[in-house]
Amino acid sequence: MEYIDVGSPSEITTGRDNLTTFERYLAELKTLCGWKTVGDNYRKSLSGVDSHDRLAELFCEIALCASVGKLSGKLQLHPPTGKGTYSDCLFYVHSFEVYGETKRYVDPWPHIEKPGDVGNDKVPYKRSIAEKASGEKPHDTARPRSMDLKSKLRDVHRQFPERCLNILFIFHSSFGEAQRYITQALFGDSNFFSSEDDIILESDGLFCIDEWRNISACCLARVNPDSTVIYPFAWKNPRALTEVPGLVLEALR
Repeated sequence: MEYIDVGSPSEITTGRDNLTTFERYLAELKTLCGWKTVGDNYRKSLSGVDSHDRLAELFCEIALCASVGKLSGKLQLHPPTGKGTYSDCLFYVHSFEVYGETKRYVDPWPHIEKPGDVGNDKVPYKRSIAEKASGEKPHDTARPRSMDLKSKLRDVHRQFPERCLNILFIFHSSFGEAQRYITQALFGDSNFFSSEDDIILESDGLFCIDEWRNISACCLARVNPDSTVIYPFAWKNPRALTEVPGLVLEALR
């Protein structure tokens, strides 16, 4: 009720539209998995929702699962990884088994504040492009977005089984250039201005971490205004233990 009744008229309308779309994706999961499976996997999570952000995270996960499940009509929710964790889904593309994990992040820039900041404190409206060699952040600018993403994503490899075809889907809402930020996080800060053909893996990229060799690829994901999930860009891990087939990326695109 808070989500659909609080805010400006446009925010309320958007919230109600989003919940209608949410219901549609749940219905698509019912077709793929059956209501019992959907309820067993999401009843507890939905009952515990206590913020807009948590609801949006579940929306992205459920939308992603419904979207990739339609590629073959087969889907498993929350398959175990063998590590005491679970991926978000297991889906199939051209007979390939693919494990998917969803992450959603909202970029607060250009208005960047931290919890506990005093209202009259100066809030940085500028952002550094790359991390300083010393690791220090300038006082008058926010730190690079790639630093935030690397910190949030560093341990995501734990959500995947070993030596399988594993794809990480990142929903990233930003006023800035999400694709460049994620490229930096995956391949290193020096790649901010690199084109797709010029990207070079550096030692500060997530793909350079040994545990990340278990992640075959990352996809930027978005929900379009018409409520369809699209994948406008994909990054293949050059050090992946299991290379992602071109047929899989083509099907997602």
